[in-house]
Amino acid sequence: MNTIHLYFSKSLRYSFILFALIFIEQSFGQEDENRIKSYVDQLAFGVDFSTDLSEYVLHNNDLNFHLVSNNDVKMTMRMSYKFLDISFGFAPGFLPGNDDDELKGESSFTEYSVNLFPKQFVQNLFYRRMKGFYVENTEDFFPLWQEGTDPYFQFSDLKSIEWGGYTGFVLNKDFSLRALLSRQEWQMESSGSFVPALRYDFTKMTNPFDDGSYGKENQVDLRADLGYYYNWVVTSNVNIAPYVRAGIGPKFSKYTLDGVVEKNSYFVFDYGAGFQVGYNTDKLYMGVRGNYNGYSYKSEEENTITNNLWHGLFFVGYRFNAPEKLKKLL
Repeated sequence: MNTIHLYFSKSLRYSFILFALIFIEQSFGQEDENRIKSYVDQLAFGVDFSTDLSEYVLHNNDLNFHLVSNNDVKMTMRMSYKFLDISFGFAPGFLPGNDDDELKGESSFTEYSVNLFPKQFVQNLFYRRMKGFYVENTEDFFPLWQEGTDPYFQFSDLKSIEWGGYTGFVLNKDFSLRALLSRQEWQMESSGSFVPALRYDFTKMTNPFDDGSYGKENQVDLRADLGYYYNWVVTSNVNIAPYVRAGIGPKFSKYTLDGVVEKNSYFVFDYGAGFQVGYNTDKLYMGVRGNYNGYSYKSEEENTITNNLWHGLFFVGYRFNAPEKLKKLL
């Protein structure tokens, strides 16, 4: 069932170019400490609640296959201090949207992430594990299937494990990407910047089938990415930050089914856009974020394989004076 080596949708290149041209003059500026307020010496704890509408899609002339995990709402615990920003995410069953296992099957989700900010660089590393998926368009394969009554067609043993990250560089010293990613800083004056980045990840997908066969796929993705981020200071406590990005690069896959190996390589187009609205005081911060990310490529059989991720998030956190022992340690 080689259809399960999936990943992702359409193009935002025109909006990316337009957005970049509008703000291109903002990308380089003189460094001014009054434009960015730092909270790196404070110990911050936060929690994020996010809704990820992740859809793995395979298109060809005869088939549209939509594969989704049953983890609608995820919770992420976050801690930030000095150079470290670490987080742990999971999908608890008690949250709405995660408790309909009878129809969609059981799914699990775990994610660990680290952000580092050496000067104008940004470094992200993550580990993500998902297990249990269902076919969202089950009615296309079973005409008598009834939504809300019959269970979806499921791949309960399909598992995806991913290691990855990205390395980026903020071209404008007066723009704080850290303010958006870790909330350890706050933008005091409106500013924007181009952020070139190198993205990389390794994904391992496994699935035992009912007939006793076993499928495994390893995927390696490398992408050169360019994004533009802008932080508009509405008031001293409220910011609105849109962004748009796009990237290209190779994808390598190795699929093994009962000892038979198939290797492929693809050229991938990656894209995304979104915005964030934030509220900040010296202690309390909160906000909402919405973004869309995805990528698309064609297989040797001329199938268009896409992945789309609509992501909505609410975050809230509080900053504390760091304990003396922690100050001495870091």
